[in-house]
Amino acid sequence: MNHDALIAWTSLYIAVGAMALLSASLAVIVTIHEVRAGIWRPPAATRLDFALALPRFWLRWQKNYLFGAPVIAAVALAFASHVGFEVFWNIEPTG
Repeated sequence: MNHDALIAWTSLYIAVGAMALLSASLAVIVTIHEVRAGIWRPPAATRLDFALALPRFWLRWQKNYLFGAPVIAAVALAFASHVGFEVFWNIEPTG
């Protein structure tokens, strides 16, 4: 693989990973805020409701996390545009 392409792909993966970690952290904060503020509360009337509480929290977190997907995609596209799309496809070995 071309050295420039390797650096570009590695940098892109690092940037997307950092944005995904930031998005996941913010989704945790938003989910906790929604519960504490009373914006969202899972039902807790029966034993089944208690048994399904963890999956409901997980799904709520997933919903909040997916709101960050457009931002992650925008950052990835902006980075690829800044570097130059042709660098990512130039994977022929040099030398």
